[in-house]
Amino acid sequence: NRVFKGSGDRFASSEEFWNSDMGRFCALSFEEVTANTLRHLIDLSAPLREKVEATGGRVSYTAYGYHGTDILIQGKYKWQSYSPYLQGFAKVLLEEVAQEHWDQGVRATVFNAPEILTNSSSIFLGVEVSLYPLMGALKREAPQHPRIQNILAKCQDVLKEGQSLDDVLAYTDKYFSSDIIANKWSRYDIWPQHNGPEQMSLMRETSSGLIEMHKDSKALLTAELSEVVFRACGEIMLAEAAQPKAPVWWIGHDVVARQTATQ
Repeated sequence: NRVFKGSGDRFASSEEFWNSDMGRFCALSFEEVTANTLRHLIDLSAPLREKVEATGGRVSYTAYGYHGTDILIQGKYKWQSYSPYLQGFAKVLLEEVAQEHWDQGVRATVFNAPEILTNSSSIFLGVEVSLYPLMGALKREAPQHPRIQNILAKCQDVLKEGQSLDDVLAYTDKYFSSDIIANKWSRYDIWPQHNGPEQMSLMRETSSGLIEMHKDSKALLTAELSEVVFRACGEIMLAEAAQPKAPVWWIGHDVVARQTATQ
């Protein structure tokens, strides 16, 4: 709990935890559940796949991944990621499994989806912060679309009087463009990154500040935005699965927004 939520005196290094016996045990578990499950599915279903393809049919395999997300930061779509996402090491392996089988002629694709807030992901302090900029993407990609206008109206309704969606976006912009997050904790080349005391402190402060903008701390606009992401990703995955174009796909906020505008 301190690894994912601790800051200040309660900060605990995710790197130290990951290198411990318990961390290594978690790594084995994550790899089995995340990556090896796809490998087993592809390998064990080979006879059925060959039977289907022999009669002119097609077989595709899809997996739900995560490897950071392109979100709108200061008017531009930029990649960022939540840290510490220890399952990320297994997510990289998942991509490698898809690539390995893709190279063998098997249609296997990992769809790297944006962050959402669920009962399980709520353990990760601040994971919801990257959801708020989705409102900016919705505004940019299809501001006049009725569904998007309805979504944004619902988001505005849960904010306190005197707070606006633009206020929220300005707050997240400040966070993601800060030196700590933009230059130190948005490193794609060394993903997934472990946590740091200054990063966890800023993330907690930002998360708390955003929650304070709401009428009710238990009714956040991230619930509405999580539903938007979940629905859009499902539609994209189903549409692309029949004839996938690559073993790994990233679904950024721009893609989610444009998909939402087709509903």
